[in-house]
Amino acid sequence: MTIKKDRVLITEASDSLNFLLYVHNYAQSEKHMYPYLPSNPWKLQEQAVLKPLLRQLWNASLTSSTYPSLPIDLQKENFRPIFKDEKSFESCLDTFYSWWGSMAGKMAVERFADQDHLHSLYTLFLLSDKEELTIHFLYENIILGRPATSDQLVLTLRETFIQEEMIRTVQERLSL
Repeated sequence: MTIKKDRVLITEASDSLNFLLYVHNYAQSEKHMYPYLPSNPWKLQEQAVLKPLLRQLWNASLTSSTYPSLPIDLQKENFRPIFKDEKSFESCLDTFYSWWGSMAGKMAVERFADQDHLHSLYTLFLLSDKEELTIHFLYENIILGRPATSDQLVLTLRETFIQEEMIRTVQERLSL
């Protein structure tokens, strides 16, 4: 007799991927991107180093089954090289968590998709051949690296605005 494994779909807002977006936006220093801090208190690596490093960390986080979900505090060694000094890293992390840990941060991102959207995502998952899938929601409409792996998929909040577009995006990413 063969025992069939239960299929599992997880939807969450990834600490790691959203932190990388947060740093990316800070590096842009544009007034209408969050976070915008005009005094530039954090010392990041130069753009020539930063951009490929963010992409590398993104892809490494996404291909690991545990990194995207782990709090940054438990994987500091992975993210420390983004910054030129420890003070900048710790200050950025404190600022990120003051937002991310609030009602306007992670909880708001995870609750953004309503029941209809979640039902559609679950239906798409059931129609796929996946046994497990984690869908990571991002607060920003930027994907810094791969949008999907065999068992993980990234969706920006903007990609969930219109249900038909969300379905099309998920179908495309599931076929990778």
